[in-house]
Amino acid sequence: MPTVEVRLFANLREAASSDVVFLDFASTPTIGEVISRTLDSAPLLKKFLMRGGRFNDRYKVLVGQGLVYPESFSTPLTGNKIAILPPVSGG
Repeated sequence: MPTVEVRLFANLREAASSDVVFLDFASTPTIGEVISRTLDSAPLLKKFLMRGGRFNDRYKVLVGQGLVYPESFSTPLTGNKIAILPPVSGG
């Protein structure tokens, strides 16, 4: 049974009341399944991560060192760690 570690930062960490969520799956999940289960485990994340019924692409999803875009969420997860990062503002 794979366990996936989802790392959350900034406002996401506050909304989930934790900087990490551990999720167990019966088999290798897709990236989208991991995100969906993360939202189920911490429903307050939906106000940030969902927009108009879709993933808010202002937030970034990293698997390993690679950025994953919403159109690739149906891809099976490689490894066991995901990070979700909030928008970054510069100045």
